[in-house]
Amino acid sequence: MDGARTLLPYTSWCWNLLGISFALNAIIAHQGGLNGVDLPQPLLRAALLIFEIAAPSTLLVSFVVTYAIWPNILRQGGSTKDIKSTRTLIWHNANVIMALTEIALLGGIPVKLGHCAVAPMFGIAYIIMTWYIVNYWKPAEGPQFIYFFFDTTLGKTTTYVLLILLTVMMFFYGIFAMVDLLIHHIGGGIISHLLFVVIVSAGVCRFRD
Repeated sequence: MDGARTLLPYTSWCWNLLGISFALNAIIAHQGGLNGVDLPQPLLRAALLIFEIAAPSTLLVSFVVTYAIWPNILRQGGSTKDIKSTRTLIWHNANVIMALTEIALLGGIPVKLGHCAVAPMFGIAYIIMTWYIVNYWKPAEGPQFIYFFFDTTLGKTTTYVLLILLTVMMFFYGIFAMVDLLIHHIGGGIISHLLFVVIVSAGVCRFRD
């Protein structure tokens, strides 16, 4: 993929959404914190919801790459050169580290359990988009699925995969929602917060075969 098509992978969606989240939070901190401006509630609500979508999605991206896409390439005897490129490694790993750093070491944006539906809704919108464009990649060659596990010709396997992805995303959402409790059990303090970031990142990030 090249050009505008590089915006189609779920990785790009999450990467851009996380960037939007950080941009909104910067505006809120600057205008509300430094200048004392009363910020509109829709802006504050949007910033929170976008982060609640982006944070667990970044973990999901790295998890899928580490435990599904990368192993699948190796099983098929393919080259992992592209997935090990600097840009791709940043996409798949730096987003997780930044999201965890934000919530454990910086501002600590609250992720509310009551909003747990927003992240799956974002994922559903993405899946619908991928199914919509399957016939536009290479019309002469038939449907092309951007991810092999979204292939609807796999029958029940696709359904199982979607359920697994939903379960994993909800698990990661729970991690962000209960981060204060988890860190408290580790012991509290800056070292514990840093240890939390390192442990979770190490569990989902991958850099080599």
